Amino acid sequence: MKSYSLNQNVFRLAAGLVLLSTIAILLSVWSSTTEHAKRELAESLEVARYVVAEVFSNREEQLFTNASVLVDDFGFKSAVASQDNATITSTLENHGNRVGADMMALLSLSGSITSSTSEGLQSGQQFPHPQLVQNALQQGGQNAFIVVNNELYQVLFLLVEAPNPIAIAAIGFRIDGSVLARLKSITLSEIAIVAEKQDSIIFKQTTLNDAQENYNRVNGVDELSWLSFIPSNQAQLITQYIPLFNDSDTKITLELSKSAQTLLTEFAKLQKQISIIAALLLAVSLFIAALFARRISKPLHRLSAISQEIAAGVYSHKKLVKSHTTEIAALSDSFQSMQSNIQMREEQIQFQARHDLLTGLSNRYHIADVINKKLNNKESFDVIGINILSFRNVNDVFGYSNGDLCLHTLAGRLDELGGVAARLNGGEFLWMPESRLSSNDLASIQTELEAPIYAENVEITLKLSFGELHCPEDADGPSTLLKRLAITLDHARHLPKHRVRYSPDFDAEYTRRISIITELKQALHRDSPELSLVYQPKLCLDSGSISHAEALMRWTSKNLGFVGPDEFILVAEQAGLIGAVTDWVIKRAINDTKTLVDNNVDVCVAINLSAKDILNTSLLPQIKSHIAEAGLSPTQLSFEITESDLVSDAQGVYSELCLYREAEFTLAIDDFGTGYSSLSYLKSLPVNELKIDKSFVLNLDKNQSDQQIVKTIIDLAHNFDLKVIAEGVETLPSLSLLNQWGCNYAQGYFISRPVPVEQFMQWYKDNKNTDWISQ
Repeated sequence: MKSYSLNQNVFRLAAGLVLLSTIAILLSVWSSTTEHAKRELAESLEVARYVVAEVFSNREEQLFTNASVLVDDFGFKSAVASQDNATITSTLENHGNRVGADMMALLSLSGSITSSTSEGLQSGQQFPHPQLVQNALQQGGQNAFIVVNNELYQVLFLLVEAPNPIAIAAIGFRIDGSVLARLKSITLSEIAIVAEKQDSIIFKQTTLNDAQENYNRVNGVDELSWLSFIPSNQAQLITQYIPLFNDSDTKITLELSKSAQTLLTEFAKLQKQISIIAALLLAVSLFIAALFARRISKPLHRLSAISQEIAAGVYSHKKLVKSHTTEIAALSDSFQSMQSNIQMREEQIQFQARHDLLTGLSNRYHIADVINKKLNNKESFDVIGINILSFRNVNDVFGYSNGDLCLHTLAGRLDELGGVAARLNGGEFLWMPESRLSSNDLASIQTELEAPIYAENVEITLKLSFGELHCPEDADGPSTLLKRLAITLDHARHLPKHRVRYSPDFDAEYTRRISIITELKQALHRDSPELSLVYQPKLCLDSGSISHAEALMRWTSKNLGFVGPDEFILVAEQAGLIGAVTDWVIKRAINDTKTLVDNNVDVCVAINLSAKDILNTSLLPQIKSHIAEAGLSPTQLSFEITESDLVSDAQGVYSELCLYREAEFTLAIDDFGTGYSSLSYLKSLPVNELKIDKSFVLNLDKNQSDQQIVKTIIDLAHNFDLKVIAEGVETLPSLSLLNQWGCNYAQGYFISRPVPVEQFMQWYKDNKNTDWISQ
């Protein structure tokens, strides 16, 4: 075996390493350059395709503008409508010359050519592409590329409407060599457009020269192989085909081509250069690369570790890394900026998650955390709930911007009081004062917070309700506290001073109210026998007969037992169920009235309505419809409206009451004497009767003050030509006094308790001839 010296071995080893390194570099460069060339060609073709599409799109917009001017021209429409071919042709030529169009045509809705400026479209012939005519009719317009008289045009079709479609206008620009040359200068690509009909070329326009026409064509860069990069095999065109038009027998295609020769020639030079310098610089490059890699990787490893710490929420890094490399320094600065921005955004998100954006106060979720911490720390503190009464009316009357101003102002006043404040929702706030407040302190704060707010020369006065809880005595958790605060505020809004401290009894009342809402809703939905109507007769003192009766709702729940109407009607109004209750009462009362009429019981049945019912504009038509279906007369029903309801919305109720009077219904003011009606208001109301509240009648025979009040009301009503009903008549002396003073009707237990309709019919027949006054 032949032996070699150390020098030879070192040389062979070095030479072998250099050779292997050179081959590896060349192969790597070959592979990467090939992929780079493919990507560059693909991107170049894609840009060219986009530019061509944009050029044609701009031409389409120009076509649309010109065509729109033509089809909107009144003279043109008139000419089309009159079918004056001479005028149409003249208009087409003039408009085409003005906008530089190469083809103008007018088609009938059936596709025949009415007039044309092109020799390839003769009048009277059918348009050669009927599908375009159909598309224009269906879509209101159509853009297409077509070949006419061996020339290619981009054409826009638009409907001529007067006002219905009467024709189709077509305007087009020729796609010729100048257009392709312009596209070539923009895209730096070779352009060709080929039109084929039944596999035969009927039109072709190209920017390729004769030599380029003979190049090998490759359909896209994906079909390029590594052989394409051999210098002897570089006369190739990479082509992308874009369809412009295609129907049953004609296909128009745009070809974008790039020559690979220039790029691949540069690649060959690069190969030679790399082959020469690879052997010389390999060793030095490896050494420098090792040093450079260390210089680069060390700060990058440090930045990677810091990014993990930032992700974990550590934002205390002052200076991340030091580097003399510009990019590394910039990356370090970017990490520093990212750290600051993330910290700032996290603080902002935390603030928004914990505060109300309108007022800047804590929100429900944050205040719940604050309350929970205080309770966990066994602290004693007060919680004051504050609610803006009828805040929705503030928004409706003064606008939402002024409503927001009120919320912001109230929040500022709370903030000035110290302690912790939060906005729970809408017009509801929570305030935890720094120390326990006395009743007088709370009253003073209420007055301070209710001070007028001035906005846009308008004075807005808020009315606030206050609910007070002492913790931890009244609540041992945030959810319980917020729930009881809401219950307390609900009680406060019904009190004269609108202030109340929480009581454990409120929970039972709240639970019962929820049960009433649930049970009542179910009973109404299934028309449960738990619900019923009873009727209390009204004695006509003028004739001594029973001519009227009042329908009163009763509810005996399976789970709740007997629930008085004063209780469940109030809950129904608060829960938005009063409409359903009223519908049930009206339908049942009308059915019962029909039963009374069929059994020869001639009475007018009175139904109680609230102001909300009266303001429901759909209620009166429903009542009329039900009465008509039952075959009853409006005189067989009357309606009673509580005086306090009338006062609460006098203007709106007045106009609706007039409609009830026009429908021939009798109207009465119920519980008169408990409200605040003025004489002028009473005079203007479209009502027939006043019903004196039973609180003035129950002890009428014993109480002289009640006697004076009742007698005054009767005289007042008669002066206004109103009839009077007295409810709560319990004794004969009271009935005699009412009769003596000229009261028209009496109602009360002395005459009869409220009874179901079957008992009422029997009672009516038994007492038809009863002399109530003389007994």
